[in-house]
Amino acid sequence: MGKKLYITEKPSVANSFATVLGLQITSADRGRGYAETSSAIITWCFGHLVTMAYPEVYNAEYKSWRAEHLPIIPTEYKYVLIDNNGTVKQFETIKTLMCREDVEIIYACTDSGREGEYIFRLVYHQTGSTKPAKRVWISSQTEEAVKKGIDEAKPISEYDSLSKAAYCRAKEDWLFGMNFSRMYTCQYGKQLSTFLKADKSSVIPIGRVMTCVLGLIVDRELEIRNFVPKINYGITASFISRDSEISYKGKWQQKKTPDKITAIDKMSYDDEKPSDDKNVIDDEKPSDDKNVIDETDTDGGISKQEAEDLIKRLEGHEAMVKKVEVKVKKEQAPLLFNLAELQSEANKKFKLPVNKTLEIAQSLYEKKLISYPRTDSRVLSTDVVPELPKVLNGLFKNPDFKEAVVRIKEFGKLGISKSTKRYVDDSKVTDHYAIIPTYMTTDLSKLDGDTANIYSLIVKRFLAIFYPPAEFNTVKVETEIDAELFVTNSKVLNFGGWKEIYDTASIKVDEELSVSPIQNLIKKEKCQVALLELDEKETKPPPRFTDGALIITMEKAGRYIENEELREQIKTCGIGTSATRSGIIKKLVDIGHIKINPKTQIVMPELKGEAIVELVRNTAKELLNPTLTASWEKGLFMVENHEISEAVFEEKLTGYITRTIEKVKRSSNAKHLFQHLG
Repeated sequence: MGKKLYITEKPSVANSFATVLGLQITSADRGRGYAETSSAIITWCFGHLVTMAYPEVYNAEYKSWRAEHLPIIPTEYKYVLIDNNGTVKQFETIKTLMCREDVEIIYACTDSGREGEYIFRLVYHQTGSTKPAKRVWISSQTEEAVKKGIDEAKPISEYDSLSKAAYCRAKEDWLFGMNFSRMYTCQYGKQLSTFLKADKSSVIPIGRVMTCVLGLIVDRELEIRNFVPKINYGITASFISRDSEISYKGKWQQKKTPDKITAIDKMSYDDEKPSDDKNVIDDEKPSDDKNVIDETDTDGGISKQEAEDLIKRLEGHEAMVKKVEVKVKKEQAPLLFNLAELQSEANKKFKLPVNKTLEIAQSLYEKKLISYPRTDSRVLSTDVVPELPKVLNGLFKNPDFKEAVVRIKEFGKLGISKSTKRYVDDSKVTDHYAIIPTYMTTDLSKLDGDTANIYSLIVKRFLAIFYPPAEFNTVKVETEIDAELFVTNSKVLNFGGWKEIYDTASIKVDEELSVSPIQNLIKKEKCQVALLELDEKETKPPPRFTDGALIITMEKAGRYIENEELREQIKTCGIGTSATRSGIIKKLVDIGHIKINPKTQIVMPELKGEAIVELVRNTAKELLNPTLTASWEKGLFMVENHEISEAVFEEKLTGYITRTIEKVKRSSNAKHLFQHLG
């Protein structure tokens, strides 16, 4: 009986498989690139071993960058080994193993996703192997998960559509990068270097995702620079109730017309208004909401003079409590983390760069402490639900989380089942379910500070879903002065629920909320008007992105799309993927297009980045369009899901590249575009 050959993506991952296979990888095994028993062989890649060839491999003339060569569109793509001695040696090792007569079958154990599939397929095809292969698909590296993945491995052919999507993505990035980078460099490189006062002609790197992200950053910077603040005016009244002697304040509400919501309405706290922060820990706004423009249009509001006149009219009048509305509102625990949300939360709480968070999450995955981190899903699949009690029992053994698990047991029947749609929904799970801890755990004290913080975030978010909702007592009081309405709101945490997992003492109180016991006011109670004050609030420009907020913006690219049908089509597709977004931001930093403040993680464009965006905007502005970028990602998902063929995707792609390159060739001299920058 022949041997089974297992190929992992990295040497560190091989250990998880070796344990299940009864292998111990020695230092000598590391040196030769594989370990072996009488029935199994395990070897590993170093990430990518094979890559797409540069244009000069197709034609030696392409070594010189010339506009007349473009577009370069191969009829058949070529692949080469990455030029590194260690990489070449390991590839030859894998090739030898694949071709050994005693190897009967190959198991693809690379990461369970599009990129992992691509890494294996490139190696498999480059070796020329025709041995049968199976795909091991796992969501964690615990022994049970690995063993189950091996036992349930499917023929590699069942993942052919995923492979086709992976190849299409690589071809897409190659065509965009090789053609547009050469085109813009040939046409505008010298002009850009003159503008930047550089010694030699500037290379202008253009990427399908990278350039779009750069455009978002530059556009935000321009919004901030061009922002003109406006003043919104309102009125605050200070009341003292006659009977209960409660002191409180209220905000004036302008009488609404059906077609207008005024500036004053926007300034006031409206407890009935749906809030985007209902499921955010510590009542903080979601990181992506921090990048919504905080500009309030004063059209339809009142002027300073009108506000002052109204104050004069109301002075001397008595007030009366018109309405006291008391409600109990429930707030469910937030959804589980996907990679983007984890990166955003870590950036917000700990100022961790997004690439650092990914690095830590990957290390926790390889330590078997969490599930697969490169996921876009925020819910669980039904097949993982039976494993949840085991995970909780594992966390019970951890002194850092034991108390929380005890509380969950006190609640009685486990609050999560296959029918708990909020947190368990197969239709919302892509390649992998949300990031959760495994039943294997470790004390936080045994981890370095950043790693402990990330692990704690993941565990607490997981534990929170088993807790009941938090409950708030909300009070809304309407007080009337001479037919003018003033509104007061209060919100008090009544029952912590899932917030017990966190520090409820740190929950922020909105400045518009009253701390007075306004729930004790009585309808029709008379009130003294102690003071009427003019409110002046200046509108603010949108904040700059942090890299965590930028990750969320990339994930939620669909919000930029006005067309509702198209927005619905690509709502599951963002700019880039969970596996690539942090790398794209890092590359923009490395090539000098943007900078990130190491303390605040605030992102700003460099002058070169601004100049390139201005250039692209005036020659092929669709390259900056999140709609287009997300649509290409949608196309890849359609290939993966058998909705369109690989050939149809490539035909559309090459057609777009050809048309756009010709358009850039026809573009006019761009020297004047740089004159206003600097």
